[in-house]
Amino acid sequence: MSGANQIRLPLRLKDQASFENFLIGDNQQIISLLQHPADNRDVQVIYLHGPRGAGKSHLLQACCRAHLQSPDAPAYMSLALEGVRPEMITDLEGPGITCLDDIDSVNGDQLWEEALLGLYERLIPSGGSLLVAASYPPSQAGFGLADLATRLASGGVWRVKPLNEEQLPEAMQLRARRRGLELPDAVIAYLLRRVRRDPSTLFALLDQIDDEAFSHQRRLTVPFVRELAGRLLKS
Repeated sequence: MSGANQIRLPLRLKDQASFENFLIGDNQQIISLLQHPADNRDVQVIYLHGPRGAGKSHLLQACCRAHLQSPDAPAYMSLALEGVRPEMITDLEGPGITCLDDIDSVNGDQLWEEALLGLYERLIPSGGSLLVAASYPPSQAGFGLADLATRLASGGVWRVKPLNEEQLPEAMQLRARRRGLELPDAVIAYLLRRVRRDPSTLFALLDQIDDEAFSHQRRLTVPFVRELAGRLLKS
């Protein structure tokens, strides 16, 4: 089916989700695979797994963003969202890239697993690509259909490695620079002592602090951030 007629999912991407905003850390091989699909034409299915905060959702959305100008529109959906139903992917087809996040949130659901297997069988023969993310690899994700687990693992299973303690400050500085924000080392040190040390939590709080600082036309200092963090973390 042509790109003009193919059915794709509504695309809602976070503003900050791009490859440029992702600190590679120990994930160079994954980034190369996702950024240079022309060099890996034989890989149509990529399965990412890893703990919360490792950056799986960021990478899926970054991959979609990188394909926005493609004639074959990309698609992204988190299967963990409330109201998501199997029939939302039953007509999805075409040669574009389809990114399904939190795919193991529907494990054991027969309707969902059959819909996912059907999606695979439509996308792959037509030249499409399937990029999925989960907490665990296919063999440990609890899928009831053995054929589904096998097909999801057919192109390669990759663990997204979370940032370590030394890499977190660098990731925060990268995030701040991309937002045009001056982030002193003392503020980073304070946040790392005060907030749970996973990128999702830290970046969400950093975005809120940036919005508040802009609204009040304040520079980021430890006293100002202490005041904001105390209020924002309670909300």
